[in-house]
Amino acid sequence: MNRYEMKQQMLCPDKEARNKTRWWWYGCAVEKEEICRELDYMEEAGIGGVELQILYPLEADDEKKGIRNYDYLSPEFMELIRFAADEAEVRGMQFDLTLGSSWPFGGPFVPEELSGQSVLPFSIDVEGPCRFSKDLTTVVYGKVVGAVMGKMEHAQMLPESMKDILDRVKDKYLFNWPWGTEIGEIEVPEGLHKIVLFVSTDKKQQVLKPLRGGDGLIVDHNRKESLRKFLEYGGDPIIEAVGAKKIRNIFCDSIEVFGHNWTDILYEEFRKRRGYELRPYIYALWGEIKNMTEQVRYDFQKTMAELTVENFFRELTKWCHEKGTLSRIQAHGTWGDVLQAYGAADIPEGETFSAFDRYEVNTIHRRLAVSAGHIYGKPIISNESFTWLRFPRFVVTLEQIKAAADSIFLDGVNQIVNHGYSYSKADAGEDMLAFYASTNINHTNTWWKYYKMISIYINRVCDFMQRGKPVVSTAIYLPQHDIWAEMPIADTHMCMKLNERLETACVDGIHKAGYWFDYVNDDVLMNWECYGYDTLLLIECDRIPVAVMKKIQEFADSGRTVIAAEKLPEKSCGLLNCIQNTEEIRGIGEKLKARENVIITKDKSVSLLEALRSAKKPDVMIQNHSDIVGYVHRKTKKEDIYFISNVSENACAEKILFFGMSDDFCVFDPMNGKEKAVRKYKKTEDRVEVDLEIEAYQSLIFVFSKEMDAPTVEAVKAQKPEILDISHGWTLQVEQAGFEKTYERLVSWEQEQELKFYSGTGRYIKKIQIATDQWEQMEHAATVVLRLEHIGETAEIRINGKLADVIIKHPYEADITGLLKKGENTIEIRAVNLLINRMIDPGYPERVEKKPVIERWPYETGSLEQCRKERLFNWREREMIEEPLPSGIWGTVQILF
Repeated sequence: MNRYEMKQQMLCPDKEARNKTRWWWYGCAVEKEEICRELDYMEEAGIGGVELQILYPLEADDEKKGIRNYDYLSPEFMELIRFAADEAEVRGMQFDLTLGSSWPFGGPFVPEELSGQSVLPFSIDVEGPCRFSKDLTTVVYGKVVGAVMGKMEHAQMLPESMKDILDRVKDKYLFNWPWGTEIGEIEVPEGLHKIVLFVSTDKKQQVLKPLRGGDGLIVDHNRKESLRKFLEYGGDPIIEAVGAKKIRNIFCDSIEVFGHNWTDILYEEFRKRRGYELRPYIYALWGEIKNMTEQVRYDFQKTMAELTVENFFRELTKWCHEKGTLSRIQAHGTWGDVLQAYGAADIPEGETFSAFDRYEVNTIHRRLAVSAGHIYGKPIISNESFTWLRFPRFVVTLEQIKAAADSIFLDGVNQIVNHGYSYSKADAGEDMLAFYASTNINHTNTWWKYYKMISIYINRVCDFMQRGKPVVSTAIYLPQHDIWAEMPIADTHMCMKLNERLETACVDGIHKAGYWFDYVNDDVLMNWECYGYDTLLLIECDRIPVAVMKKIQEFADSGRTVIAAEKLPEKSCGLLNCIQNTEEIRGIGEKLKARENVIITKDKSVSLLEALRSAKKPDVMIQNHSDIVGYVHRKTKKEDIYFISNVSENACAEKILFFGMSDDFCVFDPMNGKEKAVRKYKKTEDRVEVDLEIEAYQSLIFVFSKEMDAPTVEAVKAQKPEILDISHGWTLQVEQAGFEKTYERLVSWEQEQELKFYSGTGRYIKKIQIATDQWEQMEHAATVVLRLEHIGETAEIRINGKLADVIIKHPYEADITGLLKKGENTIEIRAVNLLINRMIDPGYPERVEKKPVIERWPYETGSLEQCRKERLFNWREREMIEEPLPSGIWGTVQILF
């Protein structure tokens, strides 16, 4: 690739790399005309596809307003999905679908025996010797799946005393009806004993706030037949109705299950996989068994982990392929091997949750998904982006979206899915619909007109980030075995537990020192020769399978580096052969300690980084501001591509060292598609050093290639620019509010009583005279810039009727070179503020049904009103934002030349 080709690709990025958006339909109360209108809006904004998710209703049926909710899987439901898919195809947009109604997967067709099981322990202390029996009717509710009795000593159950007593737990009858539970007579030996029952409750998780007709139990994520039952009713008919090739991806949202910690096939699968019976040792899942607790817990959690990866994640992808589509899966929330779970998808998907418009490794929701994509060969790694980017809603700026996107890219993601676009037939007012957890990226937002700038930017970055393969040579082994061994019976959130164990400060420090890393699991280490890692980090890792420890020894014997924080693993996994396996692991550890390329550090912070630096050079070194500037490196057959981003509102003079590079390069800013000049650069034997200024929130793409010419070096700038202050005498016009005022000194417009709760556009107009001497200086200036001190929140700049620029982020500067003239000039600034000011207006209508019973569905208003209050109304915004946010422009306005 040469400079000209790169410029053309910046101007015309691959359409397949456009951003997508989640598209919410509430109650399936949608109309075909509005579907087309919203798809047109998206297409115009540069959005390349939709991910349809049909959710809970927010409005009652209303014939006068044309509102009608359609039942889940009804003919109308199917027809509307098919219509939307057809219309997306007409516009060249990708169409994806989330199965089910709301989440997790489930519905009325999931029978109780195939639903997610939730087991709780129930214990009784008994002093022996005695004969014991107990009526537990109305005390224990649910099916008893395990029962054990054992002698206690120092708060531990003695393994030699444990006895499976499940056969003594029986139904108690009222006449001929099973009415309760009782423990039949048991002979209790001398001493303090504990009887423990594990009870599978009938109070199981339901699908969360579903569409009408979509309510029901969630699937058992450990059972293949449970998922297949859901797909038979909730997947097959949709594929048949819409058409096999119309749906590009079937999407599975994050695994948000609560209390799902058991499956009815557990005993059989445990015996087959672990080689012994769980029943006698089941107490270890909750309490302590002497010298056995962690081993049994590990075997239990490992079995549950294998079942969910095999029977849910891989089975879902298998079904997608049967239907001629692909799977896109968010695996965070699973208790399984999280890399295997993400890797089971055709497209692993992470998530950006909360105020993540900052530069930081996001282990929980992103880096694990990216690592899985790398190690399992998935070229596209997507991300649910901008969820709860700010709380409350309606305060997110385009600058924050851009910064959040950069944070996502710096974790290695290369496809963006917005969160998101709410179907809303109304553009404003009481009938406007908005999702409760989203950044409101749709036509109802004030800045929607300018979102296309972000959309094009994302398209350009993703185009380059989807090329070639990632360059990663450092691996961090995930201590998943430790988490399984330490967790009692629970719906273990593996991603959260890993993040807590590894700690953000540790992994962030490694990353920002220039060592881009992947998380790896046993699959990688058992086949380490197939990967390009030269350094393995073991952090907070106490337990490891013997076979994996042997592979680490092979890795070190090959000359590669192993760095262990504080210690090498010393414990084996599981109950069988525990003592022998532990001895073998420790023996391997002693041999490893004798090797120079195996380093054990004092801690996982300072000394770990020192050891890493002494072992290898980083791929890229951000020398001056590594806390705010990050990189991603990808390699094609002919080019090395680097994405560099400054995720802060401060410009920085930066020196970047690209190790292992020797070719020439060029630099482009994907925000505007223009080439960026560097201050200077130097080539040495092992690196290229580049000095340049990176603007606030600026991202750059470097491409090194043998075909590339030398980079452009910027001319020496004048020490001090000339400044023309034009801060005074601006007139503000707000047509929608019938407002006009001329300001001697600019102030933000929410201070005006008439505009206090106004959200929208205000036009600032000023005429300036450029005298002959000023014009002569401007005419010969290399650049002329309009600088604004404050903007709330975007500004469209027009000079003498011509569009000059749109400012959506720092620095608040617009290039107006060549647009001014000698004599009189008209400068117009069209400022757009945030939607929040309108939404906290005490007079903003929030419609409620006054009657408890109405003549249309849902007939009674209680549940619908509760849903509207939880998911739609603005009470949180009003509680959290007491005063309107600054709007328009204020402070100084200057022309620099």
